[in-house]
Amino acid sequence: MSFQWKTYIDFAERLHQESETFAETEACQRSAISRAYYGAFGLARKVAVNEGLTLTHKGEDHKNVEQHFRGSSQKLRKQIGIELNRLRRLRNKADYDDLIPKLPKETIKAVTLARKVEINLEGL
Repeated sequence: MSFQWKTYIDFAERLHQESETFAETEACQRSAISRAYYGAFGLARKVAVNEGLTLTHKGEDHKNVEQHFRGSSQKLRKQIGIELNRLRRLRNKADYDDLIPKLPKETIKAVTLARKVEINLEGL
């Protein structure tokens, strides 16, 4: 059975909700952002591949999946691409920046965007 990418989004939501109960609150919030992105990306990648996108299995796949949706003339598909881009930027900040202003708000934003991607993909 293949991995259920939605579980990463569920996990991100739980990490966010319970982050204040851990001493490592910031690590939980950063991890939630990262898992939210990868959950949404995994779901979108699966759809894109089923629609004919060829993966390179390199970092460029992130941009290619985003462009697969963003380049569409359909509003819902464009929205998925835009949301993936926003999520990827948040994930890059969470994974690489030493300081993230308003991290709790950014965490909420990431989980919300990931859920939107999930819902929008179901609407295709």
